[in-house]
Amino acid sequence: MTQTPAQIGNLTYNAAEERFEALVTFYTDAGRLRVPSRYPAPLNAEFPEISRGLMSDAMRARQMPDRLRSRLRPSAAEPQRQPRKEEPRPRRAFDWLRLWHGDAA
Repeated sequence: MTQTPAQIGNLTYNAAEERFEALVTFYTDAGRLRVPSRYPAPLNAEFPEISRGLMSDAMRARQMPDRLRSRLRPSAAEPQRQPRKEEPRPRRAFDWLRLWHGDAA
């Protein structure tokens, strides 16, 4: 199994359920995958334990098709800009007047 970089964000403690909850983001080739995660633990639990529990729950959630998730596709490359069409440059001393005022000059 290949490892993908992940980030735990929006960590909160749900006192009614006595668990930590977070939004875990996995960075994959197909884009970002965000999965809500939960880990039952007391409020005074150590962060390394909490993060391992949240990551474990999020990784299990990735394998379950019925769990909530959000996928953000990578943005397409911006369309390449075309060079601006260059205006013809005046060749004679007063040609620039003709460009501004037409052929009247």
